[in-house]
Amino acid sequence: MFIIASLAYAISIFIDVFTYHIKLNIHDKNNLRYLFSLINIFQYFARAFVLVFVPIMAYYTETVKDKHVVWEITLLSHFFVIIFLLPLYSEKFSRALSKKIIIIFNNVFGKSINMNFDDGAKMEINSIIVDENLKIDKLIILGLTYVSGFMFSFSITFLYYLSFSYPQRALTLTSISQILNMVGVLLLVLLIDPRIMSRIDEGKGHQEIILLTTSRVFVHITLILILLVIK
Repeated sequence: MFIIASLAYAISIFIDVFTYHIKLNIHDKNNLRYLFSLINIFQYFARAFVLVFVPIMAYYTETVKDKHVVWEITLLSHFFVIIFLLPLYSEKFSRALSKKIIIIFNNVFGKSINMNFDDGAKMEINSIIVDENLKIDKLIILGLTYVSGFMFSFSITFLYYLSFSYPQRALTLTSISQILNMVGVLLLVLLIDPRIMSRIDEGKGHQEIILLTTSRVFVHITLILILLVIK
């Protein structure tokens, strides 16, 4: 269960991030709503893996009561997230996996509906060089996605380890974690998602997706450093 918990959490974060890669990479003008329904189903699987992570962490926290094991699971969880996200920097890998996932989901849930995939947004090499006006916007996206990801991941994973230091404040810690989680989700839904989706609608968005991926890698590096400090 030790490894299962860490892998489950890492997979949940990978799915959340990779959902944006699929939206960038896969397009089908004739089945647009159907395609997004498949993407939504894929994204919901992230919640399923969180539901694997949470009870295992609760078991080691409340039944086994081993602070060291909880610390190790938390550390491994963030380490696995980084390992899982690094391949997404390969555009070839991202596109191939996106298409494979949609084909599988189409066969399972859509009874093999005929889909014609359009090319997704290409890497905007020219805009990287000449588009100075978007630099501030990209810094904003990087900052917002970092804060959102940090609050979300911190609230889920650190709750169990901190509960050993504050055994009489379990409900308070739970409430704080829920607030942090809520703020992270609101930032994503209200400020981040619309910016990225609008860029994808314009046939762009590659840089924004890379920024999103990079911010998540930075988040989990930060959380690993915090764990090493507070051990």
